[in-house]
Amino acid sequence: MTTNLIDVLRKSFTEKSYQEISQYVDINTESTKNGIKAIIPAMLASILGINTVNNAVQPTWWNALKDDYPYSENEFIDVTNIKTPSFLTKGREVLSGMFHSCHDDLIASVSSVAGIQKEKAAGLIEVSVPLIMGYLNNWMRRKGWKFKDLIQNLFEQKANIVGALPTGISPAHFGINNMPKHNFSETIETKIPTHGAPRKKSRNGLMWLIGLILLALLLWYFMG
Repeated sequence: MTTNLIDVLRKSFTEKSYQEISQYVDINTESTKNGIKAIIPAMLASILGINTVNNAVQPTWWNALKDDYPYSENEFIDVTNIKTPSFLTKGREVLSGMFHSCHDDLIASVSSVAGIQKEKAAGLIEVSVPLIMGYLNNWMRRKGWKFKDLIQNLFEQKANIVGALPTGISPAHFGINNMPKHNFSETIETKIPTHGAPRKKSRNGLMWLIGLILLALLLWYFMG
């Protein structure tokens, strides 16, 4: 059975970690939970969007947090790192790599979902993304996963990831094509001819009507 990484990452947060993040960003705990719930699938969609099963290339920013979020057997998010300046600095590198083309849209989405100002949403994203990224790296090492294993899993879980994206964030933000290939051929072969036929029939009917009107006018003229 395929691992649902959305569930894995959400369960990695404890009440204590939510509280500490909330205090750091200066928002309430419920807003933090809702915001992070939206951020996680967006992160996974971003990783999926820049890779394919046959071309699983680890991005340059993947190991940016290696020293600031060191490996451990801890099964929960380590939030002590948010007080380390270098952690957040390197975290911005990860953030930029993941969301360089849709950062503003993500902020707006998290702001709406969490019920907080955009400035606070930006702060929550800036803190949460490197924490989640560091934890995911450690989790993969514990499970013996390579980067290609992660990409394979994300492809298998694509429907769940897309379905969990928050309002305002779509697969198009990450270049994910959600249409099965066989549906495309069906569209070409069946739908396009179907749309063309009615137009032709309607045009022919109009020509007949114009012809009848002209004939009636001519008969009226010569017989009048």
